[in-house]
Amino acid sequence: MAVIFLLGPGMWDPSKGSAPSPTPMQVRRQIAKILEEPGHEVILMEDDPDRKGEDMIQKFDRLLRQNVTDVVAYWPPLAKMQTTYDEFILLCDRHAYLKAEGIRIWLLHHTSVAEIRKDAFVVREKGNRSRYLTAVAKLGVHPLEWETEKELFEQVGLVSAELDA
Repeated sequence: MAVIFLLGPGMWDPSKGSAPSPTPMQVRRQIAKILEEPGHEVILMEDDPDRKGEDMIQKFDRLLRQNVTDVVAYWPPLAKMQTTYDEFILLCDRHAYLKAEGIRIWLLHHTSVAEIRKDAFVVREKGNRSRYLTAVAKLGVHPLEWETEKELFEQVGLVSAELDA
């Protein structure tokens, strides 16, 4: 069974428009439940207590090194993404570790927020960060696009099945 480090935003960004329900954190918890159904373990940073003297980068590293086999990142439109962008950059900095451990990266992104190809990562949201995030595409990510919540959860089911393979 897989050990999945589930990344993504926790809240909506009011500057991007009206905030629908549920929150990104609630959707991430739904994604975690789907991934856990066949027996996979899912790690959410928010659920792991901070340790005394540990900063967020150290916590990220500690969790990434807990036998993680896959990283799954959820990217909806209208969400606060800065922390998730930072997590993408942290993954790039750990490329050698990810490669050595065979850790796969799955990006569940809405079609309106990004276009991800083999060597290109185009952010479609305001405040284009494509130049920085192109390095993420070069990690060998598995991009999975979705438009509706139904499609999102179908993609999560496909990832879960692929992790069993």
